[in-house]
Amino acid sequence: MSQLNPPTGMNESVVTPKQRRAPKGEKRREELLDAALQVFSLEGYSGASMAHVASIVGISVAGLLHHFPSKISLLMGVLQRRDEVNQKIADEVRSEKSLSGLLGSLRAINRSNATAPGVVRAFTILNAESMVEGHPAWQWFQDRYEGIYGRLFSQFDDLVQMGEVRADVDLPGLIEEILAMMDGLQIQWLRFPDQLDLVERFDSYIARVEAAIRQR
Repeated sequence: MSQLNPPTGMNESVVTPKQRRAPKGEKRREELLDAALQVFSLEGYSGASMAHVASIVGISVAGLLHHFPSKISLLMGVLQRRDEVNQKIADEVRSEKSLSGLLGSLRAINRSNATAPGVVRAFTILNAESMVEGHPAWQWFQDRYEGIYGRLFSQFDDLVQMGEVRADVDLPGLIEEILAMMDGLQIQWLRFPDQLDLVERFDSYIARVEAAIRQR
């Protein structure tokens, strides 16, 4: 599993060491991340401006730069916060090592996404936009996918060894299919929110997966 590395060409201001923040400073940082998420969801990374983000929060660009010294660091803050939330949800659901627990964590993440269309829209746009050569989030998304793939492979492989998942299951193909289903359903849901029930459709898919791979 690869570790998260800063995107190629990123300057040192992007990665900031974790340090204790004052409550007021932490509140302002969260407000800026919320505003950036809103702007990214409408304009993408390339079209977004630091001035627009700052104006939503009601501070100057200099004030924004105090918390996020570059546009890239602001982008990374938005992306990392979203993944931290999803990981926390998955950890809370998957309290035991079992197939039901693993699939339940995927359902829980999807249910959380269904309550935050703005977050999903921003993340989807940034993911697609990062395919452009030289985009600052390219490496982040590469590392993220590899990390998720690696964790899922390890977890499913453990379940094979425990006898919960059939030994003949194509684990790489299964994981690729699950991730493709999650991303693809989100895109359809964003386009046709009144036609597609994101939770119902994904839960139905996961139920079929469980029936197909569980050891009898």
